[in-house]
Amino acid sequence: MMISKFWKALDELTDGGSSHWGWQQRLGEEWKAVAPFLPATGKMAASLPCPNPGGEGCPRQVVLNRDGTASAVCGDSPKSCKALDVSIDAIRIHALDARKFATALVAAFELSPPTRQPAPSLVMRLGTRERAAGLGVPLFLCVPGSTPKANPQDLDEILETPAPVVLLCPTTASLPDTVAEPLRRHGVTLMPLDIVVIARGAGKLALSPQGNDVMQDLLGQLEDMAAQAKGPQRAWDLPPGTTWEDMTIRFTAVAWINVSVGGVTRAFEPDAFGLRNTKTQETAFKEAWKFFLELGARSGRHAVHCANSKDTQLLQKNKQTLSRALKKAFGLDGDPIPVVKGEYVTRFVLSADDLRQGRQGQTLTKLR
Repeated sequence: MMISKFWKALDELTDGGSSHWGWQQRLGEEWKAVAPFLPATGKMAASLPCPNPGGEGCPRQVVLNRDGTASAVCGDSPKSCKALDVSIDAIRIHALDARKFATALVAAFELSPPTRQPAPSLVMRLGTRERAAGLGVPLFLCVPGSTPKANPQDLDEILETPAPVVLLCPTTASLPDTVAEPLRRHGVTLMPLDIVVIARGAGKLALSPQGNDVMQDLLGQLEDMAAQAKGPQRAWDLPPGTTWEDMTIRFTAVAWINVSVGGVTRAFEPDAFGLRNTKTQETAFKEAWKFFLELGARSGRHAVHCANSKDTQLLQKNKQTLSRALKKAFGLDGDPIPVVKGEYVTRFVLSADDLRQGRQGQTLTKLR
């Protein structure tokens, strides 16, 4: 179902808060669908809206009665509206739970959430709609309310994110020009939730047909950009959600590795990672590939420091080159070879057992 009243209310209310009575008056049948996003805060409303607002005694002030009920009483003289008798529950303040709301949007847009929990901000990163592992469209959320409090740094992350990138907001009128204009100039797609998201039940959101079309178009743009990019393309577009820990790499020859992910295995040569020195002879490898082989011989572990500083610097350079090559080839986030207690340790399983056993006529000594 469409929940247009809810999106409009998020624009009109400061911090997405109102009394239970006020929410029900605003939302009508939409209340049940969005109630899980609007838990009670523990506070009580001091006033309730008037049917004929405008007098000096407006809005109606809440008075607690001895019988455990409450009344909202007009302060005008003569009174402009009748007193409203309500329950204590009716005057409890309910406000938007940003975390529950964000979680429902992540599910609706099928996002991979960010690796770290973002700090509270006017603009919050929700996650990425991935076409393949590490290749997708980042989505952000902004619910500014009636009195947006925007700081310049609130836009830093989204302005530093390469397009295509999406910012979700309740309606087309949600963002002040001081926020919207820099985003448009950066190429951010401003996507109003009242058009692209519908309710599928209590606390459950889904994309509308129009929302799905917009996302598919952005993913298509991303695919076109990847195809037109200069330099070596990805070696393998891995499934969304893949991590380095899901990968196993085995050297089957000096210039041949088998990479396995999710029961699928593919073979690659140094060329796939840009690690063959084509300026000399065909069989000459860059130093980073030799380091890769040494890591394999040590089951994915190598001391960070060598006997002298010059060798240590060369080792660090080779490690950085290899890490960059692997990230570019597979598109996965994070360093694939971090430092752990004084050692470079691969996050993936790495083995060169076949070479140590001299299979296929290959041995590590050929690279010495």
